[in-house]
Amino acid sequence: MSTGYIAFVQPLQTASFVELLALFVLLFLALGITKAVYNAFFHPLAPMPGPKLYAISPFPISLSRLQGRVPYKFAELHEKYGPIVRVGPDEVSCAGPTSFKDLYGPRYGKGGPLTRDSRAATVKEKFGAVGMFQAGVQEHAQIRRQLNPAFSEKASREQEPLVMGYINAMVQKLRDASAKGGPVDIEKYTMWTTFDIQGDLVFGENVFKCIEQEQYHPWLSICMAYFTSGIYTHALNDISPWALWIWQKLFIPKSFAEAQDYHLKTTLDLVDKRMATKETDHPDYMSFVISESKAGEVLTKEQMYANAQMLVTAGSETVATAAATTLFLLLIHPEAMDRAKREVRSTFTSEQDITAASVTTLSYLVAAIDESMRVWAPVATSFHPRQVSSGGCVVDGYFIPEGSMIGIHNHAIGRLERYFKDAEKFVPERWLGDERYANDSREVFQPFSSGPLNCLGLTMGRMETRVILAKLIYNFDIELMPESRNWLDDQKNYIAWHKPPLMVKLTPVH
Repeated sequence: MSTGYIAFVQPLQTASFVELLALFVLLFLALGITKAVYNAFFHPLAPMPGPKLYAISPFPISLSRLQGRVPYKFAELHEKYGPIVRVGPDEVSCAGPTSFKDLYGPRYGKGGPLTRDSRAATVKEKFGAVGMFQAGVQEHAQIRRQLNPAFSEKASREQEPLVMGYINAMVQKLRDASAKGGPVDIEKYTMWTTFDIQGDLVFGENVFKCIEQEQYHPWLSICMAYFTSGIYTHALNDISPWALWIWQKLFIPKSFAEAQDYHLKTTLDLVDKRMATKETDHPDYMSFVISESKAGEVLTKEQMYANAQMLVTAGSETVATAAATTLFLLLIHPEAMDRAKREVRSTFTSEQDITAASVTTLSYLVAAIDESMRVWAPVATSFHPRQVSSGGCVVDGYFIPEGSMIGIHNHAIGRLERYFKDAEKFVPERWLGDERYANDSREVFQPFSSGPLNCLGLTMGRMETRVILAKLIYNFDIELMPESRNWLDDQKNYIAWHKPPLMVKLTPVH
């Protein structure tokens, strides 16, 4: 045995417990300091703009995620540091004029930056297949190709009676509620309506009955809890796998695991039932997927398991958020509400005139919806951040090295004065040719994403939002209650916005 080895080991053998503990603490601190210095000054992302504290450790951005404040924090960072910001040791946030084109444009799938994200293995283990949000380039393209027939213009036209039926049911429930004289939480009704629509389109029947029963179905409540749980898992794992383990073992109640089991079983049962049904009495997503797909390209049962939750929640929560937020912004801007009201009530002489086609002529209401989504993006942060693939990529003129996590954040983009004059203000006129806003960078406004990753249900989502608002404005005079005057203030975001009640008084006019 070498004398050097003996000289190194002997002091350790004779050291006291306190001395050994102190040594390990010093080593731990030395490693931490070394890593911090490397991350700040020698890491491949070191030249990237951003606060050094965020470059050193994932803790600051993880804390914002845990607090539900990531949209606000990203907007603040992009305002200060520019279109590309390093928000973690290995994470980059994009809010630039060409971010969507660079990430999701021609290079997507051809050596471009996006690879499958880290949740894919978990989803595949759970359902036997990967969902669209977790799929890699080729898998995503395949699933999207299989689902496309269900979201075509033809499908939307044939599904319109189903959509109208649920929206009309919402209007009737609101009439009944208004007759009682008290205020109503209009946000709940928009959520119930859109969840019912998507549930029927995915599963072929009115499975949730939210509007009918005026309450959330447990399956939906668990979906929303999943969003929060997913953000906590992401944030804590970034801080330390030990932090995640402690949270899972000590702070997640047994009831949540039971709820997960219920949600999984219900999803499997609903998918099994729909796929065993050859025909339904109305067109839903599966009827188009089956009838218009090429041989061998129909979604498997496992793929439907993996995508069912996405199809329901992505097509409902975002639409409800857009509708409720637009209504709120119109209500706190009386001149805008008056203009929308005049437009709707002068265009339609009866409620039956309000259709998917006719609402496209409501130029001011359409502009108000777009402005609402700019001010308060329904999908505020990157829904599916991805890892930069081999060779790296260039985004908005910055080279992003391979291995980096990257995402685009709509809330930040919409709030930046460099793209939109009076960015904090609600001004629908900016979308109607107002010369004051002629220099706005409208091309950065992509609330439904773009390219191969754009929203599959864009057509349906726009139609639902317009019809819901047109029918509300046509049928009711709407007064915002004092307790909801600050409805948008400090809403937390865990993928979805956590919205408080939006209390209004409704007075029927038709």
